[in-house]
Amino acid sequence: MPKIKQLQETAVVRAQRAGADCVAFVVCLAARCPGRLCLRQGTHSVHQLVLQDCGADCAKFQKSELEYKFNKKALERPYTSKHSWGKTYGEHKRHLEFSHDQYRELKKYAEEIGIFFTASGMDEMAVEFLHELDVPFFKVGSGDTNNFPYLEKTAKKGRPMVISSGMQSMNTMHQVYQIVKPINPNFCFLQCTSAYPLQPEDVNLRVISAYQTAFPDIPIGYSGHETGIAISVAAVAMGAKVVERHVTLDKTWKGSDHQASLEPNELAELVKAIRTVEKAMGSPVKQLLPCEMACNEKLGKSVVAKVTIPEGAVLTLDMLTVKVGEPKGFPPEAIFDLVGQKVKKKIEEDETITEQAVENHVKKVKC
Repeated sequence: MPKIKQLQETAVVRAQRAGADCVAFVVCLAARCPGRLCLRQGTHSVHQLVLQDCGADCAKFQKSELEYKFNKKALERPYTSKHSWGKTYGEHKRHLEFSHDQYRELKKYAEEIGIFFTASGMDEMAVEFLHELDVPFFKVGSGDTNNFPYLEKTAKKGRPMVISSGMQSMNTMHQVYQIVKPINPNFCFLQCTSAYPLQPEDVNLRVISAYQTAFPDIPIGYSGHETGIAISVAAVAMGAKVVERHVTLDKTWKGSDHQASLEPNELAELVKAIRTVEKAMGSPVKQLLPCEMACNEKLGKSVVAKVTIPEGAVLTLDMLTVKVGEPKGFPPEAIFDLVGQKVKKKIEEDETITEQAVENHVKKVKC
């Protein structure tokens, strides 16, 4: 994996440039835990596993300026969930939130190990900070996808945008497209369902195809909150060019994100499976491949004589059959073309019909 200076293409730019042949850009969202704890015990390890052990492309976080994201009553709301880190929702969120200096430390560390680093700007002031931080692209979380003033201001920053679509309708996504496209053409949509953990019946991977049809000029990806890797791999097979998954070091940690996250071994398995599927997608051109030649030579069938055919006879279908023959002769698909052709020599029963035995026959190239 090259260092960050050599990583010139972000998720959106790479996908737009390469089209159908582009490999998926794998984004890992670190499941939330208290800022000090993450920096001391988890976050650096997450970066390392993403790059060195698992082969993903980008580590992503969520940045909020809480007074701009929530009103006072929302922050003062009692929060008694088993996942709570405070008596009120504001206390809980402040306990989890990274400071600006911590974000700078994380970005510096990402640059040192050669991986993309970014965050979802969860409000307009968070976007301003991330712009100042010089992230390679903005992630728009599902909660802001229908926040049209936010989208306009973010698009005007000129950075590529990865826009999730949880909790939205197709009509809203058309509106998002119409708002963002004239301002900033470098963006993509991610199919997403905002539930943690997400059940398979609520994933709706077919929305990926619907987006590809509705928005053919932008890349389409997938942001998953399900357990396991199978659905995310299927998304890539359907053409997803960006894949986002939550990552944790331990699913038993406090917080709902961790239960919907992948542990390091699962992330490594996901990336490996994605790269395998990308290779397997191959070409849309159907043809006999070099790797099939040995099987074709061994088991490929030929047209053979069903009966003894005298010299000068005109071939009829009831004279011919198809078998694995030695030597190889006309392939089975040529049998109807042989009907009406004249043979130059006697052909014994069960003998392969070869070019040398048929007058003026032009062999069709198999492709």
